[in-house]
Formats: sequence, C-alpha cells, structure tokens
Amino acid sequence: MNRGVKYYLPGILFVLALVWFIGPRPDMPVYHTNVPQTPISPIEAEAKLTLREANFSIKPNNQASIVWACDSSKEATPKVLVYLHGFGASHEEGNPVHQHVTDRMGANLLLSRLYDHGLTDTLPMQQFSVQKFWDDALEHLSIARALGDEIVLMGTSTGASLALLMAAQFEDVKAIILLSPNIRVNDPNIWIMNQPWGLKLGKAITGSNKTISDHPADWYDKYWYRQYSLNAVAELQEFLKTAMKPALFKRVSQPALMLYYYKNEQEQDDVVRVDAMLKMFDELFTPSHLKLKQAIPDAGDHVIGCHLRSGDVEAVKLALDVFIDDIFYSE
Repeated sequence: MNRGVKYYLPGILFVLALVWFIGPRPDMPVYHTNVPQTPISPIEAEAKLTLREANFSIKPNNQASIVWACDSSKEATPKVLVYLHGFGASHEEGNPVHQHVTDRMGANLLLSRLYDHGLTDTLPMQQFSVQKFWDDALEHLSIARALGDEIVLMGTSTGASLALLMAAQFEDVKAIILLSPNIRVNDPNIWIMNQPWGLKLGKAITGSNKTISDHPADWYDKYWYRQYSLNAVAELQEFLKTAMKPALFKRVSQPALMLYYYKNEQEQDDVVRVDAMLKMFDELFTPSHLKLKQAIPDAGDHVIGCHLRSGDVEAVKLALDVFIDDIFYSE
C-alpha cells in the first residue's frame, strides 16, 4: 500500500465513521409519566374525547370512543378496559373480543385511536413519531382514569407493546391482555431502519417512500392503512429497540394473559416473532400463578381477535374467560 495512503487511511476512516454516526435517525423518545389531567367525571371524559376527535379527518368508525357498561347512566365502573390497537390499524381489529371482556367484567370500554392512525390521508403516518405515540397513549390513560377505578389494558401487536410499557410505569394498571405482542418484527432486515441513514437506505433499497399491503379484502382499507410512510417503519423500530427490553419486562408484575398464533414452524405469526414474545413473557416479574400464555393454532393470522381476520375468535374468547375468572378475579 502506498505510504501516503497508509498515513491518511485512519483519518479517512474516522471521517467516514463520523459521517455515519451523525447521520439522520429517529429522535430518542422519552417515556415520561406526565399524564394529562384526568377529567373530573365520565361525562367530561366523553366530551374531551369527542372534542379531540373533531379536530381530525377520521375514517368512518375509526374514531376513539367510549362504550358504556350502562349507556343510560354513563357512570364510572369498578374496572375499565382500554383497547390499544396495533400499528397502522384501528380498534376494529379487537372486535368482538374487547367487547366480550367488558361484558364479562361489567366494565366501561375505551376504544383508542392512537396518534396518526385512522385518518383519511393519502399517504398516512408521514409525521408519525414515537414520542407523540407515547404522549397520545398517556392521554388515553388520563381519560380511562375517569371511566373506572382500576384499569385493564388490552392490546394487539404494537398496542400490546404499549400495554407492557404502561404497565411497567403505572400502578393503577391492574392487568394486561396481550394479543400477538410486537416485541420484534418478523423481518431480518428491519434493524437497519432506525440506524443512522437507515430511512434513506430503506428508501434506496425498496425504491419507495412507503410500505404497501397486498391484503386482498375490500374491507381492509376501512380499518387498516393499505399503505403508509416508510418514516413510520423507522419510528416503529426505534420504539421496539428503546422500549421492549428485559429491564422493562422485569418491572411488569400485574396479572398477564398472552395469546398468539402458532400451529407449527411453518404455520405461525409471520408479522412478529413468536420466539421474542415467548422470551418476553418468561421475563415478566408477574408471579407464575398470575400468568397465562396460550397459542391459538387455528387463528391463521397475526390479528387473532378480529371477526374479519381470525380463524378462531371463539378460542380467544374461551382463553379470555379462563384468565378473567380463574386468574384476574381470583387474585
């Protein structure tokens, strides 16, 4: 090697490394616990939620809403269920199992619409960020506190990830129901998306600034985003890498139910990694007699609790009944 090249090579490598590490990447989120002020009554909570949703152009039946245990009185209930939908989805993905839980508990139900979801945008989620996603989850928590004395969180996929993060930080979360929790995305190349220059590399590799679903059903667009910005994928990966860690799982001690699609090595959830969710569940600090995990082998889909997508909603309901009756209420 030329002596001059040898002399300058360390400096060149240093500059290249510096350019790499200072490259654009998602902002580091802060998972603070500054929950907005709780409305003084259930009626005020409903008014606050209605006013909030009126500020957005929302797809029909995607808006955040409250399903009252008793619609004529609209009073707080001993328990309130908060349903947290998945990434790019809506609360329809939990229908009918979220209503099944609240019917069994006699609880109010808060159906979420998380930040940048359920909108009529041509290319949704261009402005999505983990920080705003977390802040919005805390806004839902503040509303839930006005609807019931004890909070139960139920989430699908990334909504279940949010439930874990909230359970680790808030004592009034009394139980969590995790449907296909997203601990790691089932894609070996996803890791690059939240790295320096990751979004630009992702766009270069895919030749696009968006991700597109090829789901054939005509109802898909009503309740899920058919396409959304690749920026949101980078932010999602940042959320998983910064939040879904063993140190967080060890702070979760509430009763916990986890249901997931797994039949065999060939027939299993192809959206999120089953091995990662099983490892997470083992790491929860929840006592073993208050934890229940169960595969739903005939679900046939990542979304196991939805009448539109799951092949075995009844099995999900039965598992929920066992958890509610034999674990949650027997604690």
